[in-house]
Amino acid sequence: MSSIERQNAGPKSRPATRTQPMFHRVLQADPQDVRQALTDLRARFTPAVDADAMGRLELVLAEVMNNVAEHAAAPGAGSGSMHLCVIMQEGGLSCAITDDGGKLPADCLKPRNLPALDPLDLPEGGFGWFLIQGLTQSLCYYREDHRNCLAFTVPYQLSGPISG
Repeated sequence: MSSIERQNAGPKSRPATRTQPMFHRVLQADPQDVRQALTDLRARFTPAVDADAMGRLELVLAEVMNNVAEHAAAPGAGSGSMHLCVIMQEGGLSCAITDDGGKLPADCLKPRNLPALDPLDLPEGGFGWFLIQGLTQSLCYYREDHRNCLAFTVPYQLSGPISG
C-alpha cells in the first residue's frame, strides 16, 4: 500500500475508550478560592453524579481544603497553594489534594469513632476527620519532600451509616 493509500484509508478501527470526566484546579489555600473550586466542581459533576454522592463529595472536600487553608499554610509565607484533582471512576469519585504546607499531624488519620458527647455540650470542632473517614474509602496520606498528598475515594453509594 502506498503512503497516499495509507493516508486515505482513515484511522484503524480501535475499541472505543470511555473517557471519565475529570476536574483539576490549582488554587490558593484561602476560603474564597475553596468556595469557588467547590462551585466549579458542582457545575462539572452535577449532570453525572446523584445529589447524595455530590453532597458527600462537597462535604469531604470542603473539610479537607478548609483544613489546608486554616492549618497547613507555612507561617509568614501567605496562604500557599493547593492542587485538587477529582476523577469519576467506576465505583466513586477519586480525589487527590496536594499542598506545600506543614506535615499533617499523625493522629488525624488514626481510625476513630465518634466520642460519646452530651448534646448540650458539643465542642465547636473536632469532627472533621471523623466525617472524612466515614464518608471516604481508601484514604491515604503521604508526604514527599515538602509536599502533602492526600488521596481518597467518595463512593457513589455508602455501604452503611456512619457509626459512633
